[in-house]
Amino acid sequence: MNVLIVTAGHSLFDAKGQLNSYLAYLTENYLSNHGYEVKFSDTTKHWDAEREVEKLLWADCIIYIVPIMWFNMPAPMVRWLNEVLIYKRTFVITDEYGEGGLLKANQFMIVTTSNMKRTDLGNCYVLRNTDHIDGVLQPLIMTSEYLSVRQQLPTFHADNVIAGDTQWIKEAYLAHLSARLPTIE
Repeated sequence: MNVLIVTAGHSLFDAKGQLNSYLAYLTENYLSNHGYEVKFSDTTKHWDAEREVEKLLWADCIIYIVPIMWFNMPAPMVRWLNEVLIYKRTFVITDEYGEGGLLKANQFMIVTTSNMKRTDLGNCYVLRNTDHIDGVLQPLIMTSEYLSVRQQLPTFHADNVIAGDTQWIKEAYLAHLSARLPTIE
């Protein structure tokens, strides 16, 4: 299986983007050692749109590794999507809205980091109507579905990453990957 890892680790306030880079490293290492073909896109670095489109068209599965910033993707990820999702290359307009995706990938996963606590979801005022992290990630989920990548693998959310303890993340994330993307024979 061909997997494209798209990362958007980005510095904002006390966050330096290092945890997202580390999660990308763990992902690439895990997949490469378990029979997957892997390509990598870092939206915070210089990239060529044509090469990025080719990676998208190559992928069977896309793993987005993004921090949540102001309840959305960081600006480099938005810019990447704006410039890489090219009409007649990655999608076409159809009579039924959202049915013109041209990607062959049928699966995607979101790996996200945030400073909110899991217990904030559905409880604090700002997140009172959002009881799962996917509620915050709707722009990326809907974009994937628009491109006809319709099977969302469960999201991994590393929460409370600035103020809290992050020692649990590596083991939990590798277990998450193992359960969702097992070894290919």
